[in-house]
Amino acid sequence: MGQLDLSSDLSPNNSQSENSNKRRYIGVRFNCCGVYLRIYINRQATAYEGRCPKCGKPISVKVGSGGTDCRFFEAY
Repeated sequence: MGQLDLSSDLSPNNSQSENSNKRRYIGVRFNCCGVYLRIYINRQATAYEGRCPKCGKPISVKVGSGGTDCRFFEAY
C-alpha cells in the first residue's frame, strides 16, 4: 500500500509570496438584480471596477487615503 503525504511548507516566506500574487477584491451586492459578485482592483490600483453579471450596470469604487476598510458593499 502506498503512502500519501499531506504536509506542506507553511514557512512565513512562502505564505507571503503566495499572498502577494492574489488579486485584491471587494464584495458587492447588486440590488438591481439581487446578485453578489467580487469586484477586482484595476491594473493601476486606483479603483475596484466591474459590472453586474445580469444587467451589466457598471460600478467603480475609488481607492485613496481617508477611505474605508470595509470589504463588502451594496450597489443600488
